[in-house]
Amino acid sequence: MKQDIVTSSDSSASESGLNIRDFLNACAAKWKWFVVSLVVIMTLAVMFVLIQEPKYMRTEQVLIKDQDAGGGTDAIASAFSSMGLGASNTNVYNELITLQSPALISQVVDRLDLCTTIKRKALPHGTTLYGSSQPFNVTFEDLDPNAYYRFQMEVDPETKVTKFSKFFLALGDEQNNYDDEVVVKGDFKTVRTPIGRITITDNPAYTGDPIDETTRYKVTRSPRYSTVDSYAKQLKADLTDKDAEVIDLSIKSVNVQLAEDFLTTLVEVYNQDWMSDKNKMAIATSNFIDERLRLLQSELGSVDSDIMSYKSQTMVPDLEEAAKLNMKTTQDLNANILEVTNEMGMAEFVKEYLANPANQHAVIPVNTGMGSIQLESQIANYNQMLLLRNNLVTSTSANNPLVKDYDNQLKGQREMIVRGVNNQVASLRKAVANLQGAKGEIQGTLKTAPKQALHLLSVERQQKVKEALYLYLLQKREENELSQTFTANNTRIITPPYGPSGPVSPKKGMILGVAFIVALLIPGGIVYLQESSNTKVRSRKDLTKMSTPFAGEIPYVGRAKGQGWLKKLFKVKKKGGRKELETVPASVQAGCRDVLNESFRIVRSNIDFMIQHDDTSNVMMITSFNPGSGKSFVTYNLGASFAIKNKTVLIVDCDLRHGSASQFVGMPSQGLSNYLTGGTDDWQKLVVSVPETPGLNVMPIGHRPPNPAELLDNGRIGALLKEASKKYDYVFLDCPPLDVVVDTQILEKYVDHTLFVIRAGLLERSAVAEIDELYRNHRFRHMCILLNGTSGSESRYGAYGSQYYTSDFS
Repeated sequence: MKQDIVTSSDSSASESGLNIRDFLNACAAKWKWFVVSLVVIMTLAVMFVLIQEPKYMRTEQVLIKDQDAGGGTDAIASAFSSMGLGASNTNVYNELITLQSPALISQVVDRLDLCTTIKRKALPHGTTLYGSSQPFNVTFEDLDPNAYYRFQMEVDPETKVTKFSKFFLALGDEQNNYDDEVVVKGDFKTVRTPIGRITITDNPAYTGDPIDETTRYKVTRSPRYSTVDSYAKQLKADLTDKDAEVIDLSIKSVNVQLAEDFLTTLVEVYNQDWMSDKNKMAIATSNFIDERLRLLQSELGSVDSDIMSYKSQTMVPDLEEAAKLNMKTTQDLNANILEVTNEMGMAEFVKEYLANPANQHAVIPVNTGMGSIQLESQIANYNQMLLLRNNLVTSTSANNPLVKDYDNQLKGQREMIVRGVNNQVASLRKAVANLQGAKGEIQGTLKTAPKQALHLLSVERQQKVKEALYLYLLQKREENELSQTFTANNTRIITPPYGPSGPVSPKKGMILGVAFIVALLIPGGIVYLQESSNTKVRSRKDLTKMSTPFAGEIPYVGRAKGQGWLKKLFKVKKKGGRKELETVPASVQAGCRDVLNESFRIVRSNIDFMIQHDDTSNVMMITSFNPGSGKSFVTYNLGASFAIKNKTVLIVDCDLRHGSASQFVGMPSQGLSNYLTGGTDDWQKLVVSVPETPGLNVMPIGHRPPNPAELLDNGRIGALLKEASKKYDYVFLDCPPLDVVVDTQILEKYVDHTLFVIRAGLLERSAVAEIDELYRNHRFRHMCILLNGTSGSESRYGAYGSQYYTSDFS
């Protein structure tokens, strides 16, 4: 026990700020807050989980095929790829964006009629119906696609009565609620309602149990744009791996069948759009080839007729044998001229097609054999961009900034293609001219041949050119038809829609876990703010930097059962025809071993240690900085603790303004004020003994004088204390707060020791340094401090001490 009076300068100083242990102790003291917070927030969390309709996730894996080989890895498509069938490269990232496009999702929404939602009302949450779980279908006859509709249905299967109510219609900023009720008897049919005609029909796909009790439904029709936007946000698409061409499509929905149908329909719509785009290019190419074939057929017929007429008129024999020697040297040139002429003819055909204004927004024929791979590639890229532009115009408008951007790009590419075709035509013409010149030199050797043979040869050459071009176009037409016939889908389903059997949201464990943490954080945060903003002395730790000796601490243990001394202080009883306050027993009792009694015994032991070397130094003043620090309570019970040790104790109530210590003995009318005013010289007659605690005596204040400071300063108090110190083992002076009144400074010269009471939660920590300054300046003799009113969480007499002291004496 004696270690407590060692000054804290010999020990390590601790910070006065809030540490983890202090915070946990403060939280433990407010355990009821945490219980209430946990009950309220966990109840709200459970209610939130219960009212949320479960959502299920379905995922589908789709492989985007590589179209470099003319339609995929299919054996038939690979066989025809050597013939030069038209194909386009598939970029998996482009397809990833396409699968999430609003244009594609809008088609899915329309096919599955996802704008209309039917929900069966029930507690704690309703059930969204769809497909086989939906007993009927709802059609809005007077539908505005931009309006929001809502109403409720109540179906009674026994009476076949259907009641419609709570109609709501919202269009733009206008919202209308209708209180009308529409009752229909018999089978479902078209009903006139305040929001328009509504047709209810049985759902042939319904496989649920027959409705055998009155059921309420909530029917909602959302605007198409908002529905598409909602599903676009719910749909998630991502690559399975950055090096793979497999896309994971996933969606959450309150209905499993809806989620599966959405993913399946999405892929179907995507494949159909892809096939449609590709067939558009093939159809345009077929039309171009058919037109050229009709023209060549007419020209070939004319040439054949000319040859036949010329031979009939001129009787020209077969020139094959005659021209063998002369044509040997021209065969190679003829072959080159034929090839270049074919290419030039196709280039001129494309040039005429581009010059036609009617083809301004039409795709350009591809794979025409102009002899320029670069031009063919440019035309293929132009056609792909044009198709994207036309699709965007279909879903938006021609004024869309993206459409205008596409128009600008297409215009630039078309100009580039026109220049390339013109250059190609010029180049081919020059090549033909060069070949013709070379051939003219060789034909100089044929001057001896009849002019008829030359004319016939020229005509036959034209026939061969047109015939070769005709056969070439026939082959391309067949290739184009085969391309349309054998084109496979752009995707392959690797994994059909699948997912866990249980719901993925709400995540009950996570929600309850977060709620549990929040329930702890809210009161914990309040406690932290309270404690961190608390500038009062809280515990012994806030006094560790003081050099003033520490006499001990008195914990606050609450009001003892059956006591309530604060109320008893003001209970009045009649005695001898006058009113007196009842006496209040001390909290410290002989044989009592609770925490409060043991703490006063420790203080008693420390005080004994301080004054044991001087038996005459037995007068102690008890004071404080603040009123309400518990000086009178400490003085009275400290005196009781010495009295039960068979010591004689006198408590002198020197607070003549309040007389708090006098209230413990009933506030008698005679006391210290009578002695100080000279009303009597025998002060011992004014002493009141406490019957419940033998050896404990109290000098009350008597009546409250108007001039307490002057009475204390007249010298009579010094004589009283001198005599009392000889008669009693201990004399305790219950004094007013320091610096509040001058009384304590007057009494200081008569005392041997000073006990400075610091009330936890009352004194500012900044005042601790001032108290320590009093000790260092020897303002009071043999000064020590006592910490009063510490809570169980901050006191050294905490849970362990309470259990220890009460376990054997309960």
